[in-house]
Amino acid sequence: MSPTAETGAGAASQAYPEVRFRELFEQAPVSLQILDPQGYTMRVNRAWEALWHIHEGSALKRHVMSRDYNLLRDPQLVATGVAACLARAVAGESVEIPAIHYDTAALGQSGRARWVTARAHPIKDEQGRVVEVMLMHEDITERIQAETILREREERFRTLAMATSQIVWSSTANGQILEDSPSWRAFTGQRYEEWRGYGWLDAVHPDDRERTRQAWDASIASHAAYETEYRLRRADGSYRWTAVKGIPLLSLDGSVREWVGANRDIHDSVTQQEGLLQRLDSERRQSALLAKVASAARTLHTALSSEDIADALSQEVRAILGAAEVDVALDGDTGDASAAAPGAAPGASLALPLLDRKGRRIGHIRVAGKAGGFDEQDEAILAQLAALAATGFANARLYRSLREQDRRKDEFLAMLSHELRNPLAPIAAAAEVLRIAADPGRVRVASEVIARQVRHMTSLVNDLLDVSRVTRGLIKLDKTLVGIGTVVASAVEQSRPLVEARGHALTLEMAPDLGAARVHGDAPTWCR
Repeated sequence: MSPTAETGAGAASQAYPEVRFRELFEQAPVSLQILDPQGYTMRVNRAWEALWHIHEGSALKRHVMSRDYNLLRDPQLVATGVAACLARAVAGESVEIPAIHYDTAALGQSGRARWVTARAHPIKDEQGRVVEVMLMHEDITERIQAETILREREERFRTLAMATSQIVWSSTANGQILEDSPSWRAFTGQRYEEWRGYGWLDAVHPDDRERTRQAWDASIASHAAYETEYRLRRADGSYRWTAVKGIPLLSLDGSVREWVGANRDIHDSVTQQEGLLQRLDSERRQSALLAKVASAARTLHTALSSEDIADALSQEVRAILGAAEVDVALDGDTGDASAAAPGAAPGASLALPLLDRKGRRIGHIRVAGKAGGFDEQDEAILAQLAALAATGFANARLYRSLREQDRRKDEFLAMLSHELRNPLAPIAAAAEVLRIAADPGRVRVASEVIARQVRHMTSLVNDLLDVSRVTRGLIKLDKTLVGIGTVVASAVEQSRPLVEARGHALTLEMAPDLGAARVHGDAPTWCR
């Protein structure tokens, strides 16, 4: 072989690695960029051009490859800390460069923005000096976009869950929570690690937790739909009622593949229903109390004596208020009706005065011994019963007064009938004498008897008229000098028939000088 041929072969053998390196560099599927130690770009491959969506000879590539562009001074790389990472690589350290969003438009060139991560590896010579830095880029734009879309969807899902109060979840066939539920986490504030498995029960109200677990286990065992209601803790610590329904999804062989379900917020409807039930219960109890009070009113109004009213009041108070002790006192000094028993707890007793129609106190009622004590409603009912009883006591007094007046009227009528009959016998006898007697003396005596008895009957009739005048306010006094003896004698004469008829003895004792005494008065009245 000639020297010339040997020289050509040696040159070819030396050029082969360089050509091979360039082929590998250009055809590498990874974006590669070679920098010198000063930060200027020396070479880029086709994958780098594809990454930034540029072609050979484009203005962006010319700018990057020129001395006008230096990676160590790129404003975007400096601001994101990438320039500092490259400086470490230039110093001889392999560096992982975090993901950044790089926009070529900031260079004043057309191109596109991409999310990239990179690794900077120093290339050293035989003496260990860094002669180049190789940048290997990875385009993670699609991954970042997917993560962004997923995050936005999760945020929308969370917002939708909060807006619609729906929580969607799924579990394994055996009831274990494995798959994440953003809506559950958004509602309860639990982290995935906290709610997976059976951790979701920790967000259920303690009073509902056991029955919820039992209902879930029963559905898992029977493969039946899971339906229940329980209170679920929100992220702010408050509890809200939720309606829960879970459905088993079956495999082709009929076995349960998984469970899917949802919690629906029903707190407002539950609280409204509870409020309605409470109002209905309160109205029923109020109606029952009003019926008892109305019955008590009838009882108190039909009682005719104070004793009966007091007994009826005690019985009604015991029945309506549940008081074990009832004290009803009438008239006299009954003490401070509003004072509680010494040492008694608030609400342990109640005391109210009994007042008549004019507000005058006629007694009091005091109650005690109710389990749990008395409340404002009890006091209002007691006040109503006390008012009814006070009216009853006033009516009883009127009834007693009417009975007394009726008794006196009967006595008066009995006496009047007797007084009216007494003159008739002498008159009848005198008339008979006048009929059969021819003696003028006997006729005169009979005439005097008739005249005296007629005057007596006239006096009785005038008495009746005076009673009528008194009731009408028309009484008129006929004042004259009247002898005490005459008045007493007339009264004895009028009363003697009644006294004798009842078998009594009438004894008259009067001072000797009293009979001659005279006074000014209504003569007919004094005679009566």
